[in-house]
Formats: sequence, structure tokens, C-alpha cells
Amino acid sequence: MMHFSRPLLALVAALLVAPAAASAQTILVRVVGDDGGRPMVGAVTSLLNTSGQMVTNTLTDERGRALFIDVPLGTFSVQAEMIGKATARTEAFEITAGSTVSRDLMLESSAIILEGIEVSADAGRCQVRPGGEGLLVADVWAEARKALAAASITDQGGAYRYELMSYDRQLDRQSGTVLSEEQTRREGYMTTPFESRPAEDLIENGFVQPEGRDFLYYAPDASVLLSDPFLDSHCFKMVAARNDDGLVGLGFEPTGDEKSVPDIQGTMWLDPQTAELQWLEYQYTYLDEEMTSEMVGGRVDFEKMPNGTWIVPEWWIRMPIMENQTGFDRRVRSYIAQYHQTGGLVLEVREAGGRSLGQRAETGGIEGVVRDSLGVPQRGVRVGVVGSNQEVYSNAEGAFSITGLTDGRYQVRFVDTQLEAMGYIPNPVERDVIRGEMALLEFFTPSIGDVLIEACEGVERERGSVLLAGAVVDARDRPVVNAEVQVVWEGFSTAGGGNVERVQDLTGSTSGFSTTSNQSGFFKFCGVPAGARLQIQASVDNNRSDEVEFMIPSTQTGRMTVLTIEGR
Repeated sequence: MMHFSRPLLALVAALLVAPAAASAQTILVRVVGDDGGRPMVGAVTSLLNTSGQMVTNTLTDERGRALFIDVPLGTFSVQAEMIGKATARTEAFEITAGSTVSRDLMLESSAIILEGIEVSADAGRCQVRPGGEGLLVADVWAEARKALAAASITDQGGAYRYELMSYDRQLDRQSGTVLSEEQTRREGYMTTPFESRPAEDLIENGFVQPEGRDFLYYAPDASVLLSDPFLDSHCFKMVAARNDDGLVGLGFEPTGDEKSVPDIQGTMWLDPQTAELQWLEYQYTYLDEEMTSEMVGGRVDFEKMPNGTWIVPEWWIRMPIMENQTGFDRRVRSYIAQYHQTGGLVLEVREAGGRSLGQRAETGGIEGVVRDSLGVPQRGVRVGVVGSNQEVYSNAEGAFSITGLTDGRYQVRFVDTQLEAMGYIPNPVERDVIRGEMALLEFFTPSIGDVLIEACEGVERERGSVLLAGAVVDARDRPVVNAEVQVVWEGFSTAGGGNVERVQDLTGSTSGFSTTSNQSGFFKFCGVPAGARLQIQASVDNNRSDEVEFMIPSTQTGRMTVLTIEGR
């Protein structure tokens, strides 16, 4: 027999006579597409007040429905938006006591304006809170914001059952090679597998905050990126794509030249065909000088689930490990000794009822050996899967192994540090992964001669000429795009040029060529005279590199060089 105390009995009696359930105001919205009334799953549906400000929002379910309950009395409208669709809004309507209101919204297909976008290295002025009709930055931000809003709603909407794999890695300071790694797995219900600090705290106290003698590094989640404090203190601009993946980049950076706390700058990368947000990469800014490095930063991936929700399936943060050293002047200085990278991967996510929203369990992988052009095992080559942040480094035997891949065809990219510094990255190699098996892949990194021959393949050149290529970088080793590169020499009147133009206004005894660096900072001259003293220099925006002088003997295929423009 169960016994109740008197206060609880009184509460039960009060609930029996209270008509609260009957008086709750409710709004039911049904969102469909313009293609025969197909339900729009995962549309961001917002309840707006008379000033157009959002009261609350939610995502539509499998039937395209969004339900708002316990709506306060007043006048409201409902807005629905979805990636690749034009935003729709109802007329204003009145909510009275106990009323139930139903509204239908149709989302019309909107031409995705992101396809075919070409962005120069200098993409214009950074804009705070991008807006305005016809502005490219505003249009790209609008699509990114929809995905962030859906991810934020997913985080706040309720707990999913996540199976997570977390890792901690120690990385070499110079090569980034993984020195050690620890993995842990856990499973359970949680609102989100990845959570940041409140935006107000991060803007006021910094994205890097001291904790005793250590520092805590924070990454931005969707709610932070959508918040007023973040949007009021950061500006946005278009970013040129670095690789051939065709993604559209929306960059952001802190406003103002002076900040007292660490901040972040980075890029959101969107698929130009679907306009869906793929991932966010960022670096920490305004750190102490000895802690500053482009390696210090992180990445947050975004993925749309079949039920229309958005989750963060993968993320990582890379932090510096500081040590002290005493110089000849007996002064103690801090320096980056190693890097600590911590991250996580969602293996599977399920609803509270048990239905799987996305099976991400490990099934297979790719392993193999990296060798140089002579067949010698090569250490320290970065091996990664295109479209994922999974990267490993070949060990002393040249061996590498990438696990955790589901069935499918993958593109594997091999990056040699020396060749990358000269602006050259080989094309990725495709491999099929089958459940429970490791695909084998042997890769030979090209020699400098191979790179030069490949770069000038199909270009006719004069007998007695050699090849010259390289990269233009700034003082921080970042590629400089569209830099003019000139090479000149004396006493040689003709040479093959490939895709170059003859330098104008040279003396009668001097000849030369001019070209521009591409998106990777890479440049090439497919035919310069062997045995002549060459002078090469790069310039952009009235800034010049040092003039480099050398000679290429006829016994060599050619030479690659790096030109650094300090003023960039």
C-alpha cells in the first residue's frame, strides 16, 4: 500500500480542478515544398513577435510539422527557412486565451547562388553582421546561418544517445607527427557531444582562459557563432578556396586592432551545390607571442541527419605545450615544445526511442607505405582522407594506417613537407574500403625533377633550356596568390615559355619571362636557359621578395625555389 503526505494530496486535488491544460495556446505549422506539397523535414521554423524578433524556434518533423505550445497571448507570425529554399513567413495573427491556430507555409526553391563563385585573394572589406540585398557575403552567411540554427536547435531540443570516441594526441613541434595517442569510448544520453562556453563568457574572458598554471582552450559551437556578442565583435568576408575541392569559404575575424583576451578567426566552408555547411576551421588570435602559431587552432564538422537535425560528428582542438629554456644571456624564455590535440568522433547517434539517426561505426581502413622516388621508405609524410580531418604521418619505415572508415570509395592525399613548401601537392589517390578489411596503398612521392616535368607536361621548349618552378609565400609561410614572378638573364635571346609572357622593357642583351602564382602560390617557367645566371623575384601590392640569383646546369632537369614576400 502506498501512503501520501497531506501536502501532496492537496496538490493532486488542486490539479484535478485546474483547467490549465485546456487553456494552453497552441500553434501548429505545416511546411511543404513547391514540388507537389512534399513535407519539408528539418526546416527551421521560428515564432516571431510584432517587432520581428524570435520568441522561440524548432525544426519540422518527418511530416513537415512544427508545434509551438504554451504560446503567450499577443500578435505573432511564423517564419520557415531551409537551406536552398526561399524564406517564407505568414501574415500576423492574434493569439487569444485557449486558442489553437494552424498555418501552412510553402518554401519555394531558390537558385543556389554559391555555384560558380570565384574569390580573389583580396576579397574586399570585412563586414560586421553581413546584410543587404545582393551582397555575396550576406547570401553565403544566410545559408551558413540556417545550418547553424538547425544545429543549435538540435543541441537544445533534447538528448540523443551518442556513441563517442575521444582521443588525446601528442604531436611533434616541427613535423606534426603523432608521438603518442590515447583513445577512450563512451556511450550515453546527452544533449550534445560537443559543447562550448556561453558566448558572453568567451567574448569577455577569451577563447583561451587560465586555470591555475594551465590554460583551457574553447571552440565555438553553433549557438556561439549565432550569438549577438559574437556577431557584434567579428566581421565576415569571402575567402578564396585553397584546394581543388570547390568549397566556398566565409571567413571571420575579430574587429578592432587591440584586444585584451584571446579570440578566434577562421573560415566556414560550404558546399557550392547544396549550400550546406561542411565544417568550420579556426585559429586562436591575440595569444602571447611565444604561444602564437598557425598550428594552434581547431576544426568543427557539421552533418545533417536523415530526420532533419544537425549534429557535430567530429571536432578537434590543437594546443601548444610550453616549456622554458635559458639563453646565453641567462634569461628564461618560453617556447612551444610540442602540441596537444584533443578531439572526438561520433560513431553512432540514436533517438531516445532507439532509432538510429546515423550509423558511423568503424568498418575498415587504408594502410600502406610511402616511399621516395628511389623506393626508399619516407618518414613524416602527411596522409589524410579528402573531406575528413583524419590525418596520420608515415613512420620511420614509411608505414601509415587510417582506420574508422565506412564502406565506400575514398581519396587519399599525400603531402610532403618539402614539396608543400614549394606549392606542390600531388593529386589524391582513390581506394575502395570494404567492411572489416584494410585496403593496401603504396605511394611514391615524386622527386623535384618529376614535379617539374609534370608541371610542364605538353609544353614545347627550346633545346638547351631547363625548368624552373616554386612557390611565393608570405612571412608566415602562407601562399601568396596572384603574385607577379619575374626571371631575367643576360645574353640569351630565346627560350620556351609555356604559360608565361615575355618581360617588357628589358635591355637588348637581357631576356626574361613573367608569370603569376596560382591559388597555392605555385608558379612555373617551362624553359629557361641552362648555364645562364638567373635572377628571380616576386612582387604583389608594391611588396617584393628578395632577388634570388642562381644557375641551373644542363645536367639537371631544373630547380624549385621559394620566394618570400616579407611585407605580406
